[in-house]
Amino acid sequence: MQVKKYDKHGRPYLEICKGYEIRLDYSELSEKDKEKARIELRETPENVEKGLKELRELLENDDTLFVCPEIKEYLMKFLRPTKFYAKSAYKLIRSYYEFREKYPEFSKNVLPKTAKLPFEQHCLIMNPKRDQHRRRILISKVANWDPAVVSINELFRAAQLAMEIAILEPVTQVNGYISIIDFKGLTLSQCLVVSPFHARMFMQWFQQAQPLRCKGVHVVNYPTVFAVLYGIFRPFMGAKVRKRMHFHSDYKTLLEHVNADCLPKSYGGTMECEEPDGKLVAEILEESSDEFELAASFGVVKDKNKVKVKLVRVSDNNSSGVPKYVLVNKT
Repeated sequence: MQVKKYDKHGRPYLEICKGYEIRLDYSELSEKDKEKARIELRETPENVEKGLKELRELLENDDTLFVCPEIKEYLMKFLRPTKFYAKSAYKLIRSYYEFREKYPEFSKNVLPKTAKLPFEQHCLIMNPKRDQHRRRILISKVANWDPAVVSINELFRAAQLAMEIAILEPVTQVNGYISIIDFKGLTLSQCLVVSPFHARMFMQWFQQAQPLRCKGVHVVNYPTVFAVLYGIFRPFMGAKVRKRMHFHSDYKTLLEHVNADCLPKSYGGTMECEEPDGKLVAEILEESSDEFELAASFGVVKDKNKVKVKLVRVSDNNSSGVPKYVLVNKT
């Protein structure tokens, strides 16, 4: 029986069965993670200090962005995927918020309460175990997607929420994530819901406005009609994305990339647990909504001086173990 529980900080998590849980992971980096960050991301004390200093200067001199340069944890989300090059991190922040400004109906206020339906319908599933490289695993099930129940707008918003969850976790910032997309049950009517506009928008977000390292996209159970959907997306895919896409005709080749003990039995794995309850996952995310609301409050503004709110530090630590800030009206 799956049970929602609370850790010592009062933060909710889902216990699926013994040894398998879903939670927002704010744990400190292990020594192995730190070594990977040093080698792959240039994460040394000197580069971190230099990157933070230069990025703060760039943000403070930009009157068209309202963000929070004083919060180290926020800046690290953008510095790690750009290997601590401040100009690249600044460009990523701009792309991140400019995308939301360009597509507000798809990207504004992406919060658990507004983007939970695809999780409840089991269209998007957070795997309870990371892969052997400590990467998050996100599973998408097309068979559970009914466009009459979950619109394509809602599906895309939930995909963004899944990424927002991942980028809050230091371990995922360093190791990245992989996606398993299960196209079993894909129909032509589902394909026709997706237009070139949707494909272009999604790939723009995926390739330019996502502050997270995608280490692989694994396509499984794809029927003949999948060629129609892939044909819509392919023109907008860059070489880097195509290189990281893997098409598996059976689970044997999937297991060449992901260890069996990290996968459910339904994908050839050996994990001894059932699929997470989507409604309970949504509840956990809603109870952690303050983690998403602050970032959703930032963005592009015409004049930074006209912003009517400011950040105030209200405690040294919240339940995640990082300083807590709130937005208040300026006096």
